[in-house]
Amino acid sequence: MENGRTSVNPMRIALLFRSYGPYHLARLADLRRRASVLALEFTDIDRDYDWRVAEAKRSAGVISLSQRQDSRMQSLAALDGWLKTFSPDVVAIPGYAEPLALLAACLCQGTGIPAILMSDSHNLNDQRNPIRESLKRQVLSLFHSALVAGTPQKDYLAGLGFPSRRISLGYDVVDNRHFSGVGMLRQTQGISSNLVRPHFLCCSRLVEGKNIVLLINAYRRYRDMAGEDAWHLTIAGDGPLYATIARRIAELCLTEHIHLVGRASYEDLPALYATAGAFVFPSLAETWGLVINEAMAAGLPVLVSKAVGCHRDLVQDGVNGYIFDPADTAQLAMLLDDIATTPKRRAMGEASLRIIHDWDLHRFSSGMIEAAVAAYPLRSRRRSRAAVALAAALSYRAHRASTNLRRTTQPE
Repeated sequence: MENGRTSVNPMRIALLFRSYGPYHLARLADLRRRASVLALEFTDIDRDYDWRVAEAKRSAGVISLSQRQDSRMQSLAALDGWLKTFSPDVVAIPGYAEPLALLAACLCQGTGIPAILMSDSHNLNDQRNPIRESLKRQVLSLFHSALVAGTPQKDYLAGLGFPSRRISLGYDVVDNRHFSGVGMLRQTQGISSNLVRPHFLCCSRLVEGKNIVLLINAYRRYRDMAGEDAWHLTIAGDGPLYATIARRIAELCLTEHIHLVGRASYEDLPALYATAGAFVFPSLAETWGLVINEAMAAGLPVLVSKAVGCHRDLVQDGVNGYIFDPADTAQLAMLLDDIATTPKRRAMGEASLRIIHDWDLHRFSSGMIEAAVAAYPLRSRRRSRAAVALAAALSYRAHRASTNLRRTTQPE
């Protein structure tokens, strides 16, 4: 390795995530084959995802900086202590939206440890606020290199003035092996017998931006075209819109054809993908979309909204699936019909496997090492004091906003 680091003396990386789940643990395990890694998380509980991996995190030596009610200053002090103990060459930080992520960048500036930005932000919707973008430019100056999800994310950072030569790809990957080999999983233990029929699959949280109601409306149009030969639709996931979605399914007389199977655990997902004929994801805004990685690793053709951040890198239109406008119900209905009837569907699934082969855990590890090598020579190089002050102020503001939101949503 360059800059004084070799396989005998590997890079020392402090790897931060908001909260480790199965995807993060898989990336951590692969990275540890190539580097010495301190695994840190901002909190032991993720309010958006019920990972249920407490034992796996203990086994992997993941250290939580915040135990439920700890203050962000206590968490920052804990981070400072662990960095002094581990003495990393670089610190990898997940974005700049989290209050602790911003404070971690400030801490790295004070200690002279190079900071790697991990990001999957893009500008595919072209709806960015110019003032916010100007503030981001200043905050980005605190980071020495970046590991981003893919091409749109690299273009976005470069457009904000971040040096392209210090941007690596591979942040958003899954353990392809967990989802591959599904041909041997065609048994459907734990899966409804209804899912034995040919069907489309969508895995998503049931929240507004996922656009599930449009998917249901498009499926109604598709079924009207296809008649009795129409595939069923399975929707896996849970969330605040569950009742709304169930009601819409009933209104369109689709309760026998659309199956809401609820939340699927990480362990259950391979068998769920194994029952499907194609995957569809209609999100209105998605930084990347790891479910597309999963579906492709399972050998499925994919229908992906053009607002999903992975589509430029993972979806070759007409080769392994189709890209559609998430506001166009008629277009999606036509594509559902096309992918259910095309004789190329098996070839499309094989194309998905070929494409996703290059987006596995090794891509994350290689990208992280590349970003670390790019950042390492910049250690102790001071960044703008104004940028540090801005990051600290934004962290305080984000923390206050998050605290107020929790107060207004907690039951009395």
